[in-house]
Amino acid sequence: MAQAVDPAEVAAVVRSVVRAGYTGRAPEQAVRVLLALPGVLSAMVREDGPPWRGDVVVPLERGGAVVVQAEPVTERLRIIADAVAAALDGVGPPAREVALRDAIVSQMPSMVALFDANGYLRWSNTRKWMDGTALVYGEHVADTAAEGVHPDDRNTVLDAILGLHAADPGGTARVQARVRGADGGWIFVDVIVLDRIDDPVIGGLVTFSRDMTDLHDAQYHSRVTSARLYMLIDALRVGVILQDNDRKVLTVNTTVLELLDLEGEPRELVGLTGREMGPRRRRPPEDYEHLDRLAMRCVTATEPVHASSVPLGPDRVLEVDFLQVRGENELFGQLWVLRDVTDQVSLRRALETRNAELSRLSALKTEFISTISHELRTPLTALTSLTPLLVADRRDGERQVAEAVERNVNRMAGLVETLLLLAKVESHSKELEIASVDLDRLVRDGAHAVEAAAEARAVRVQVDTPVLPTQARGDGELLSCMTYHAVAAAVATSPPSASVRVTSTVGGHGEWSMEVTDEVPLGGAGGRLFTTLPREGARSGGDQHTGSALGLALVRAIAERHGGAVFLTPSPEGGTTVRIELPLDVRVPEGRKPTEG
Repeated sequence: MAQAVDPAEVAAVVRSVVRAGYTGRAPEQAVRVLLALPGVLSAMVREDGPPWRGDVVVPLERGGAVVVQAEPVTERLRIIADAVAAALDGVGPPAREVALRDAIVSQMPSMVALFDANGYLRWSNTRKWMDGTALVYGEHVADTAAEGVHPDDRNTVLDAILGLHAADPGGTARVQARVRGADGGWIFVDVIVLDRIDDPVIGGLVTFSRDMTDLHDAQYHSRVTSARLYMLIDALRVGVILQDNDRKVLTVNTTVLELLDLEGEPRELVGLTGREMGPRRRRPPEDYEHLDRLAMRCVTATEPVHASSVPLGPDRVLEVDFLQVRGENELFGQLWVLRDVTDQVSLRRALETRNAELSRLSALKTEFISTISHELRTPLTALTSLTPLLVADRRDGERQVAEAVERNVNRMAGLVETLLLLAKVESHSKELEIASVDLDRLVRDGAHAVEAAAEARAVRVQVDTPVLPTQARGDGELLSCMTYHAVAAAVATSPPSASVRVTSTVGGHGEWSMEVTDEVPLGGAGGRLFTTLPREGARSGGDQHTGSALGLALVRAIAERHGGAVFLTPSPEGGTTVRIELPLDVRVPEGRKPTEG
């Protein structure tokens, strides 16, 4: 009994082959249809001439034949094979231009698909979906989406395709979705849908799908990087403004709004120019005048600006940096960095005021010392010339009193001379006589000069200097005075049976140092704080001229005049160390021109 054939089945076969012919794939679709029938062992579309071997052979009008081998051969098979052949004859061989067009279309970077008004696939420029599965003409888009589109994006895609004609006839829709890739993972696809249902040639919905995974990843990483950079910039306690070539704000942090007293949030300033930010200023216009002038100069001259101080009203000072952001041959924009330096400026001004006051007081002190010394010098000169007459031809009792007067007059005269020398050195009124000097020899000479005073007090002086001389350029007379007073001060303040250690060395950075260490603990402040008060620990019965802090003040003045410094520190043994440092390459600081002293 012959098997009945459904006319609708025949029509569907013809329709599928004809549609495949749009892309030159009618023979492949014909074979696919025949192989799907029961009992078919093989099927092919032959392009050559007879004879053809097969159980069912249907010649084609264009040449060739449809050849099928089957077991059993049914009437249904014969009818469908004949319908396939008729469809192939209707399609005909593709013209050369069509073949070229289809070849080019198949190489498009986008996947193109044509769906009918109901969502059934009619045509595509590829043979596979993006996940590698074969396309099946006649398959509904919902079935395709169920397998290949991410569940969270599925409805978005279906609405864009199936709902476009009703929402916007002849319009366009665009969506981004995640679809299954060839490796089983998700890729990001940009889908453009065109409604061409009413087009007499196309008559359907056209979709263009392109893999945008690399671009999506790049954009994602760019957003992440931008977010991290903004968080970093916003956390800075300096103001940062980045502008494009049109001077519109690209990035601005919260600190800028605080420093400039601007209203709003940082994101509200993005896209504005400096002029457009004007209405957001909270301060009076005159407070921003200096800043506006600097900004105009920067953008006009295009020169970098570093640490330019600008007042913002009477209560704030900003430090501004400006530079252009450039590539090799391209200008990207401008960068502004703002810092609040109000406190630093106030401190600097206070320090400048204090330094000026200290300089004034130092000058007054030097002038006072010089004046007093000069006033004392004349009567003391007369006394020193008269006291020997008092001592001569006196009885024993009177001689002792006269000798005491002579001794103290001579000591006072020495103190006055020291005061005068200190005033001249500090005021730079004494011109230095620069020559080559052996510093270590001066140390030994200074220690030798106090030997008598040391023996009288039972103080032992130990000297340790290099064997080879240490040469430097300086005023030999002043440097000799410096080494003497440094050793004399330690001897005068040391108790009986104590020891004083004197050393000199050359450091690795080209500096010479002399250290005088005694056994008297350091009382009061150390470091570089020197006054003309007596050192704590000095005995009232000692040699006040030799051991007074006036001598240390002179030591400091001479050292600083030669570019050096003096430090007063506790020694490891519990005593006090006076350390003098001088550069071997002495560069005498410039001072005031010598004046009469």
